[in-house]
Amino acid sequence: MSATEGNTVLQVDNLSFAYEKALVLKNIAFSVRRGDFMALIGPNGSGKTTLLKTILGALVPSEGEIWLDGKALSSYPPKERAKKMAYVSQQPLAGFPLTVREMVSLGRYPHEERFHPEAEEGRVVEEALRLTDAQPLSGRKFTALSGGEKQKVLIARALAQTPYLLLLDEPTVHLDLYFQVQILNSLKTLCSEGKSTVVAVLHDLNLVSLFADKVLLLKSGEPVAFGKVDEVMSVERTRDAFGVEVTVIKDSQTGSVYYLPRPGVR
Repeated sequence: MSATEGNTVLQVDNLSFAYEKALVLKNIAFSVRRGDFMALIGPNGSGKTTLLKTILGALVPSEGEIWLDGKALSSYPPKERAKKMAYVSQQPLAGFPLTVREMVSLGRYPHEERFHPEAEEGRVVEEALRLTDAQPLSGRKFTALSGGEKQKVLIARALAQTPYLLLLDEPTVHLDLYFQVQILNSLKTLCSEGKSTVVAVLHDLNLVSLFADKVLLLKSGEPVAFGKVDEVMSVERTRDAFGVEVTVIKDSQTGSVYYLPRPGVR
């Protein structure tokens, strides 16, 4: 067991987790470098959300260790941890009678300092709203928004936290196709510029193919494969993991790979 080195932001060493002695995750190991966009994929119940919550520190592993920026995750005080990573769940929150701008501003809480310039705080919030195309919503009440609009605002709040590690659980689940691509494009740009690193649960294999640098495929709580998209998402592995036959098509102009499910299941 060793700490991370170089540009490695997140390292997971032989991680296992159990709910009341029922093993949910077993022997998970991978590392993510600064600027990576990593996708977590796998069938329902494979442990993807549990893994995110364990990385976040909300769940304590039964075995193994998580290293964040070269230090054991357990060594960080909660507020320091919140400066380094942010989490967006797949379930939009409800019951907050705040405006969108106020909600996004909550992301600045870990950075609260007595003499922190107010103008700088406002700039960070505005940039988060811009990246998620949530500026037109800024004056509206969060409780009055649709599910997709709430999701955009929660992603904006996470961006306002200015973490260098974003943990996203199905971030596009409530968004239409335009905003799925828009949000993922913004996140990919942040990664490419070295401003952030993303670990995201995604169910759409085509979005994974278009945006992810690395993929971790889980099944029944165990790692099936980890690596580059074309190495992990083969026809055979996709069929075995999801129980569906797929046809893989490569765009001759862009080189992008698309996954088309065949009728019926295996």
